[in-house]
Amino acid sequence: MALRQLIAQDKRIKDDGGILFNTANTFVANQAYITAIKAFEYLISKGKENPYFLPAKVEMIDAKYQLVIAGQYDKKAITDLSTEYTQIIAEYGKTVQTVFAMKKLANLQAYFLNDLSSAEKTLEDALTISGLSATETGQMKLELGDIYILTQQPWEAFLIYEQVAKQFENQAVGNEAHFRSAKLSFYQGNFAYAKSQADVLKASTSQLIANDALNLSLMISDNLQSKIDSNALKMYADAEMLQFRNLPTKALGKLDSIAIKFPDNSLADDILMAKSRIYIKTNDINNAVKVLKELIAQQSNSLWADDALFTLADLYEKNLKNNEEAKPCTRS
Repeated sequence: MALRQLIAQDKRIKDDGGILFNTANTFVANQAYITAIKAFEYLISKGKENPYFLPAKVEMIDAKYQLVIAGQYDKKAITDLSTEYTQIIAEYGKTVQTVFAMKKLANLQAYFLNDLSSAEKTLEDALTISGLSATETGQMKLELGDIYILTQQPWEAFLIYEQVAKQFENQAVGNEAHFRSAKLSFYQGNFAYAKSQADVLKASTSQLIANDALNLSLMISDNLQSKIDSNALKMYADAEMLQFRNLPTKALGKLDSIAIKFPDNSLADDILMAKSRIYIKTNDINNAVKVLKELIAQQSNSLWADDALFTLADLYEKNLKNNEEAKPCTRS
């Protein structure tokens, strides 16, 4: 309704589209991506001469990208979106201005279209562009390292992570590189090295990295007390790798099989939390709520109990629009 009124106003006052463009970005900020896309489509329909034509086109494609990440687009729509990014790169060249399109295209190719070789080349080409900031280059190297993991080049991934970590020591990008290196070691079952890396990062100035490192360190130390727990942790690491590769169904299957193969293992709370993250990423909110409730009820002393409460409250408030159900979670 708001969009219809704004379009009517734009036509009535013969505006250049500035008001509508700003409002469309507000729609995006509030995750109303479908409405935002319609607003950007209207601005694009005003023609190439309009000052908001190119900005609206870029923002519209980005809104579609956010829908893909949220799991709300089908395979054809993802293919169409990758084509739109490719067209932008072809039309405007591989420049500092279009590197955003190259990064997002590589993400689609790697994690949604299963075209790993193209994703690798897209990022390698982006890294040859002159004029990029050091931080942006470092971040893209991390993304390339992730793709090296997917293409089964773990040594290449390790080298590029360590390169970024050394270049940006004690900076956010460097700490992220250290953490990805630790996670790679975790995926490979090298738990001792992963824990040593995570222990160093627990003092990181980035709260998010520090928390992630602490959680990784505690998970490893808590689940190496017996041979059963160690073997279960290896299966859990395999499940995390499957999720990293954007294979949620296989990841869930691997998580469910841990208790079957290793009954009474010590990973019950970790498994439930991991499943909730997968369900949230795939927009299966009802199942996410179900497993979070199970974790809270059965694992009240778990490392993840507080996180589960917070996540559950967030889902009730933002996804299910049920503030009454959210309130008890925040009070707990």
